[in-house]
Amino acid sequence: MNIDIKHIHVGEAIEKRRIELRISKSELGRRIGVTQQHVNRILERETMETKRLIKVSEALDFNFFTLFCPVQHQISAYLAAVAVDGNAHNNIGDAELAAQLSKVQSEVENKNETIKLLKEQIDSLNAQITRLDSNLKDKDAIIELLKERRTEKNECAVD
Repeated sequence: MNIDIKHIHVGEAIEKRRIELRISKSELGRRIGVTQQHVNRILERETMETKRLIKVSEALDFNFFTLFCPVQHQISAYLAAVAVDGNAHNNIGDAELAAQLSKVQSEVENKNETIKLLKEQIDSLNAQITRLDSNLKDKDAIIELLKERRTEKNECAVD
């Protein structure tokens, strides 16, 4: 039987994720309930107990178990993460992906609302321009009438 299981140095994978998140070793220790010295030992180890790896996965918001056996649905999560963040090195979990997609959807909805408001403002400004244009034409017509009356008065005064 051929099983596709990769050999992973768990400590190195944890260290890589810790650095990506810019979390100190003491902060990681606080999150998993151990001292910084114990974190140092974890990072040196090639293997780890399942229970501890679950704690570390939760603390770093990353499912380290997926490194051993790739799962098909992670490919779509990976591509979505790339689309959302533009980061090809970002492996995220389903919960994080859902949160990011929700955030993007919210941003799109906000932008659509902003676009709608801007269109309404443009329509209002166009209506104002139409009214001002009409007022300008009325002003020009009044000026022409006044000129004609002045010309008529001048002609009557000469007669």
